Amino acid sequence: MRALAVVALVAACTACATAPRLEAPPAASLAAAPAGFPAAIRTYSLDREFIETHASEIAGRVAASATDGSLDLLALSGGGAGGAFGAGVLVGLTEAGTRPQFEVVTGVSTGALIAPFAFLGSDWDDELAEAYTGGASEHLMVSRGVGVLFGAGLFQGRPLRELVDRFVTDDLLAAVAREAALGRGLFVATTNLDREETAIWNLGAIAQQGGPRARELFRDVLIASASMPGVFPPIIFEVEHGGEIFHEMHVDGGVTTPLFVAPDIIVLRGSGPEALRGANAYVISNAQLTRPARTTPADTASIASRSLSAVLDHLTRDALLQAEDFATRNGMHFRFTTIPHAYPDGGSLAFNQNNMSALFEYGRSCAAQGLIWLDAAEQVLALDRRAERVTAPERAPCPSVLSAGASSY
Repeated sequence: MRALAVVALVAACTACATAPRLEAPPAASLAAAPAGFPAAIRTYSLDREFIETHASEIAGRVAASATDGSLDLLALSGGGAGGAFGAGVLVGLTEAGTRPQFEVVTGVSTGALIAPFAFLGSDWDDELAEAYTGGASEHLMVSRGVGVLFGAGLFQGRPLRELVDRFVTDDLLAAVAREAALGRGLFVATTNLDREETAIWNLGAIAQQGGPRARELFRDVLIASASMPGVFPPIIFEVEHGGEIFHEMHVDGGVTTPLFVAPDIIVLRGSGPEALRGANAYVISNAQLTRPARTTPADTASIASRSLSAVLDHLTRDALLQAEDFATRNGMHFRFTTIPHAYPDGGSLAFNQNNMSALFEYGRSCAAQGLIWLDAAEQVLALDRRAERVTAPERAPCPSVLSAGASSY
C-alpha cells in the first residue's frame, strides 16, 4: 500500500509539473507584451531600435524630475541573501542624512526586490527592514520533496510568491505610479530563457496602469527577477502578439546581467544620452566580489559549484568595471559599495534570520558612519584579494577602509 501511495504521489506530481505551456513568441516578435499592457513596458537589453527611439526621451524626463538639482542613479545587484546588505545600506544612508533621491533605480534578482523601496525613499525604510530582517525569508527554502524529480526547481515557489505579495501592496503600487508620473524611472531585469536575453521591465509604467492586473504583473516581474534557476521555479508570462497568445519563461535577471546602470546596447556604444552627463551613478553590489581561497574537493558537485561561483563572481566584477567605465566616459560621477572579502558571508542562500540581520546591521552601521562608498573599482578589487577574512561580522571593517589603501583588517 505504501508503495502504491508513493507511485500515486509521483504520478500526481508529474501531472502537475508537466502542465503544457504554450509556444514562445516567434523570434521577430519583440513587440509581444502581456495582454492589456503596451509593448513599451519592457525592452530587451540589446534592442537597438527601441533604445534609439526612446532613450533620449526617457533620459530627458528623468533629468527634469531631479528637483533637488542633482540627478542620481542607483543600480542594485543580485546576491540572494546578500540583499540584506543593500537594504541596510539604504537605511543607514537615511540615518546619516546622506541618502539621495534617486531619479533612476535599477535592480536585478534580490536587487529587484529592494528596488521599489529604494525608489520610494526613506518613508518606506520600515517595510524594507522588515522584508530583510523580519524572519520571513527564513522560510523561503521549502523543499519540493519527490516533486523535485519532475518539477522546475529544488524549492517551492509559493514562499517567495507570498513574501513578495505581502510587500507589493496597493499603496506601494500607487506610490510608485505617482513618482513615475514625475518622470522618475524604476527598472528591473529578468532573463527570458526562450530568447536567452535580458528583459528590462519598466515597473513605473506598469504601476501607472493601475488595478489588480498591474499589481499582479508588478509582483510577478519581481518574483521572476529573483527566481534563481534550478532553485525556484521560473515564471511563465502570458503575452500577446498579432492577436495570438504565447508563453514566455523568465528567471533570475542575474543569469544574464548581474547589475545594470543602462541597457547593454548603450554601454557597448560607450555613449549615453546627453541628459545623463554630470549625473551621480551609485552601485550597490549585494555580493562579495572575491572569495576566500580554499581547496576544492575532487568531486563533481564541488567542482560544478565552485565553477558556477567563479563564473558569477567574474560576471559581477566585469559588470561593475563596465559600469564604472561607462560612467566615467559619459561625465558621470561613480560610486559603489560591496560586501568586503573580509566579511564572514554565509553565501547567497543563507536566508536564516541571524545571517540576514547581521548583514543588514553591518550595511546600516557602515552607511550611517559615512564609510560605505568606494570609487576606484580596480584598486579595491586588488586590495580585497589581500584582505584577511574575520570570524565575526562585528569585526569586519566598513567597505571604505579599502579606498584608504588599508593592507590589513
